[in-house]
Amino acid sequence: MHDVIAKQAVAKSFSDAAKDYDTFARFQHQLAKRLLAMCPQTNKQSILDLGCGTGYCLPLLNQHYDNATLTGADIAPGMLDVAKQAYPKFHFCVADAENLPFENEQFDLIFSNLAVQWCDDFSQVLKQAYACLKPGGHLVLSTLADGTLDELKQAWSTVDQHQHVNQFDDEHDLKFMIESSGFTIQQCDIATLYDFHSDVRGLTDSLKRIGAHNITDGRAKGLTSPQKVKQFMQAMESFRQDAGLPASYRVLSCCLVKPN
Repeated sequence: MHDVIAKQAVAKSFSDAAKDYDTFARFQHQLAKRLLAMCPQTNKQSILDLGCGTGYCLPLLNQHYDNATLTGADIAPGMLDVAKQAYPKFHFCVADAENLPFENEQFDLIFSNLAVQWCDDFSQVLKQAYACLKPGGHLVLSTLADGTLDELKQAWSTVDQHQHVNQFDDEHDLKFMIESSGFTIQQCDIATLYDFHSDVRGLTDSLKRIGAHNITDGRAKGLTSPQKVKQFMQAMESFRQDAGLPASYRVLSCCLVKPN
């Protein structure tokens, strides 16, 4: 179980990052395309992009399902403001994945790319999605598991005992919640994927610029001293590879079906 997520901090963090998000979210965009390949080929009429952010996936989903009605939902109003300007033809709604404001059996497909890891209870996310899907509807989702950004955790552990990196659910717990959700599992994969950066500042700045820095209630308060930052940067260099400094992501991706 991860630490309690400070949801107001989540919404503010991602709202503040909205204007620059797509410039820095290269890994999120790459994973979105991988997740789209998991979507069912059957026709879908009503689709929810849950945690849509700036709306990057909406036109991709529209290409995949050209006759569908698409709705983008996100907890961060600032993200939705950017999405509305970029993609005015779609519908948008401020929504918390653990308390969805939609009718039962409203959607044929719920798509969610790297969003629900910012929720406290993954089983509640699954319960809400199940209720909002029509029988035979699909939930296609990716989320992060423990082991994500492990290089940063290890580097900071050489500096102090504060929590500098978000903590995510154990992958076995995530799989158990999926198996207990009532969904039929069509596909469920977990893999460690990497995003490489030329230097430490580039890596940490990219996390800040997409709003994904530490936003749990257990995070350290106050500024970190320049000396500790220097120690952290030196410790990070031990992870350097030919491609650069890695940011690892332990990603669970699944395609689930609500039984008829």
